[in-house]
Amino acid sequence: MVKKLDINKWRFNFPPQIAILVYSVVAGVITSILMALLVLYIESEERHYIDTVTQNTSNKIQLLLEDDLHKRMLTLTEFAQLSNISSKLTVQDWNLLGKTLYDTQRGYHGIGWIDSSFHVRKIIPLRGNETALNIDLNSIPDSFHAAMEAKNNGTAMITIPITSEDGKTGFGIYVPVYKKNEATDSETTDLEGFIGSVILFKHYFEEVLPSYLLFEHQILISVNGEYIFPEKYEANLKDNPWSKTATFKLQNQDWQVYIAPSNSFLATKHYRMIKVLTVLGVLLSLFVAIAFYAVLLSRKKEKSLKEDRKKNEHFLKMLPGMAYQSLNTEGWPIVLVNEECEELTGYCKQEFESGAIFWGQILHPEDYPRIAKLVDEAVEQKERFEFEYRIITKSNEIKYVWERGEAILSNSSNSDEDILFEGFITDITSIKQAQADLVHSHAFAEAIVNSVVEAVITIDQVGKIKSFNNAALKMFGYSLQEVLDKNVKILMPPKQSEQHDQYLAKYMETNETHIIGTGRVLTAKRKDGSMFPIHLSVSEIVNPEGRVFVGLIRDITQQLASEDKTRRLTEQLAHFDRLNALGEMAVAVAHEINQPLTAIALFSATAKNMCEKRHYDGLPELLDKLTQQSLRAGSVLERVQRMTKKGDSQKEAVASNILIEEVIKLIEPVSRLHEITIQVDTIGENVEVFVDRVQIQQVILNLLRNAMESMQAIEFKNGNILAIKTTQVSQSTLQVSIEDTGCGLFQALKDELYTPFSTTKKNGMGIGLSISKSIIEEHGGQLNFKDNERYGTIFYFTLPISGEKLHD
Repeated sequence: MVKKLDINKWRFNFPPQIAILVYSVVAGVITSILMALLVLYIESEERHYIDTVTQNTSNKIQLLLEDDLHKRMLTLTEFAQLSNISSKLTVQDWNLLGKTLYDTQRGYHGIGWIDSSFHVRKIIPLRGNETALNIDLNSIPDSFHAAMEAKNNGTAMITIPITSEDGKTGFGIYVPVYKKNEATDSETTDLEGFIGSVILFKHYFEEVLPSYLLFEHQILISVNGEYIFPEKYEANLKDNPWSKTATFKLQNQDWQVYIAPSNSFLATKHYRMIKVLTVLGVLLSLFVAIAFYAVLLSRKKEKSLKEDRKKNEHFLKMLPGMAYQSLNTEGWPIVLVNEECEELTGYCKQEFESGAIFWGQILHPEDYPRIAKLVDEAVEQKERFEFEYRIITKSNEIKYVWERGEAILSNSSNSDEDILFEGFITDITSIKQAQADLVHSHAFAEAIVNSVVEAVITIDQVGKIKSFNNAALKMFGYSLQEVLDKNVKILMPPKQSEQHDQYLAKYMETNETHIIGTGRVLTAKRKDGSMFPIHLSVSEIVNPEGRVFVGLIRDITQQLASEDKTRRLTEQLAHFDRLNALGEMAVAVAHEINQPLTAIALFSATAKNMCEKRHYDGLPELLDKLTQQSLRAGSVLERVQRMTKKGDSQKEAVASNILIEEVIKLIEPVSRLHEITIQVDTIGENVEVFVDRVQIQQVILNLLRNAMESMQAIEFKNGNILAIKTTQVSQSTLQVSIEDTGCGLFQALKDELYTPFSTTKKNGMGIGLSISKSIIEEHGGQLNFKDNERYGTIFYFTLPISGEKLHD
């Protein structure tokens, strides 16, 4: 498979401004590269052009030299063919002809006549050439050689470069002149002499070559490898990259013309243009970069404006109200509005913007003057305006609206400055209704709170009182001004007030509740410093401003007194019930106690007889039996006396097995009297319960007595076994059960079983079970009953376990 190139890892995320700058720099660099390529191309073309021009110039110089030398040679030849030039031509004519030739073809250093002996006899101009007159060419090899070649060939010949008498370099042209036959007027083979000319290179080339060529170019001319022009030349001209060469033969001599543009010419015509193009390229690159930056920035701004416009349009659509722009003229005509105007007023966007409806026309007439005044004041003071008022919608519905806006300046088409209003209007009808409902609800709630008989107090999360109803004012004796924003600690005793702030701060930090959500009995302090008991329940309310705690306080002074009175009455009833139970057991107790009394009497009489007869051996045993029977009778009386005692309830930790055993011993005479067998089934471990011993024994005794009576009612038809059991149902709870085999409970009796004074006994008071239930509940337990599996009833109750288990 071909692995795809992940191009995302090569992407760079730049901020928009940096990206635009980078793109602009890249555009500038690209333009610079293109301009550099263009400059290189132009420079290449310019080089090619200069090379071509230089080469053409060198060729032109070649043609100029060839043509000029040819003309000179031709002219000298014609001059030499003048008849009788040597003998008949006068000096005056010679001077005239020579000067004419000298003047018409500039560049000659001198023109002279050389006789057949190779001596210079005449010369024009003489001035400056005095040293050349009468010179013998035989002493100048190059000149003599050229003259001999001219003689031998019969044509004009050019010497190789020679040096004149004054040390200047040049070359000579020699044209042979032959004697004529006067008869035939034709040339003979006899040499008469030569027409010779000397041309100095410096003057010659300055005359022959155009001045602009000498100015714009560096020129080097050599003949047979010997440089003849200029006098001072650059040896490295041939190595110049701009140099061009023209080579040609003239009179069997090798001529070379080397030519290159001068530095000034290159600087003016070439390098300056390159520099100008380079500067233009740099400027163009900068211009392109700046233009590109400006275009991108403009496009970004345009895009941003479009996005902002779309966002604004979307934002205006999403607004739950009407955004507008209106004129500050009568009626406030709207020039721009969002589509929410139709939902608010019933009038569509086109109706407002076309001027079919003005905003002032839907303003409630009663509110219009006030709003106009507020708007004028805001414009005058250059401030924003904000107010509420009513409008009348298209369907004649009255709505409350809230408006906020400001005045801005806008240049109109006639260049006058007009004031425009821009703002936002939203429907607050529901808010107004909610405020009215809230005020009504608050007043209603305040009336209810002030009407309750219990004190209602609210505090904030730092404990400051925020509300205090009338019942609280009456209960604590303060006025409302005295407690508002005061710490609730002023309603507490000193010990509690010292710790309240700490408890509240800890709750705010941990949210661990102790009293919040539950009720608790505490002590409160009135304004006068007096203390009184209260029942306090606290609830918490969480709102955006923070937490608020509401306390419901009830003065339980009368309640506690009533409860104490009820408790005492219950104890009296319980005492009466015990006495009633003991009265019913009096016969059995009398029978029970009669036995030890009879035995005591018998043992006493026997002891007396033994003493009279002085039989003292069996007397200790007899006295022991007498003591046992006395203690037996005393134990029965002690238990009866304990049950008849009347006093305050005192709870203590009592072993459950001992509690059961004492009750069994107390009722044992009655069970034996009626031949009832009591089976005791206690848990193996002796568990302590935290109870009032007498009250619990009274409950057990009452339930056992009721069970016996139920079994007697059917004459022990189901048996005579009565069972009492103890069971630990949880780690902190012990259950005591009394199971009988009696007649059971009728349904009608079950419904009213715990109702005071409800009984089926002939002589019963009907308060035994009611009192027993109260005692058990006061101990934190429950008294219940259920039918036995076969017959009879099971009564069972629970007691709180106190401390650790005690082993027998």
